Amino acid sequence: MQDNLPELLSPKVDIIFKLLFGDERHKDLTISFISAVLGYKDGELEDISFYDTHLKRESVDDKLGVLDIKAKLSNGNIIDIEMQAHSVPDVRGRISYYRSHLLTEQLGTGDPYSKLKPAKSIIVADFDFVPESEKCHTVFQTLEKDEYFPFNDLEEIHVLSLKKLSNLDNERLREWLRFINSEKREEFMDLAGIDPVFVKAVDVLATFSADDYNRMLYEARLKEWRDNQSRIEGARKEVLDLFRQGYSLSEVEKLLSEVQ
Repeated sequence: MQDNLPELLSPKVDIIFKLLFGDERHKDLTISFISAVLGYKDGELEDISFYDTHLKRESVDDKLGVLDIKAKLSNGNIIDIEMQAHSVPDVRGRISYYRSHLLTEQLGTGDPYSKLKPAKSIIVADFDFVPESEKCHTVFQTLEKDEYFPFNDLEEIHVLSLKKLSNLDNERLREWLRFINSEKREEFMDLAGIDPVFVKAVDVLATFSADDYNRMLYEARLKEWRDNQSRIEGARKEVLDLFRQGYSLSEVEKLLSEVQ
């Protein structure tokens, strides 16, 4: 492990998250993380291949989707890994839209549907993404309404809530989420003392953190988040002020539509 480590940048910022888990040079870290999420035993997941994170568009009118990390596992499964540091409007719809593309883009003209491999999304969220549950790790599938058996095994979404880490029993996964959630050097070093994989993860993170260009991108991303949060708070205050002035809901909605 490196001596005199620089201030380590937070893996919760998507730019750093992508560098950490989306690089061929240290894909063993990604394999370890995915194995912890999906329950693979050590050595069961042999390899992964990273794909272009831009989703293929069938026409010029299709939305352009850009994933954080997209990979194909040695068993053929397609994996999308996303870091969601903040809640955004319609985030669940966006994730469903992206995941559907992970299926459709597998087939070319004339390919049989039997060629389809499972497409699984892993969402790491630093907010209460699933308020309906107190679980840290929630898994979503397409199930029969009353008897709860799956339609097939082609679609699965894993949501990992960093805010509910204390509710997680999976020790291996909890260690990885602790690493992603860490902000102080001491927290990273504690994990490095648990397992060699975290020694490497800290070294890789330290290398990224010492790069001036990466730090510039990191600070720019934080500024963007702060500016967006400030705009949201300002808009919320304006709406509350309108209600206090006696405007009705319909009148407030009309004013907002005129501003947009």
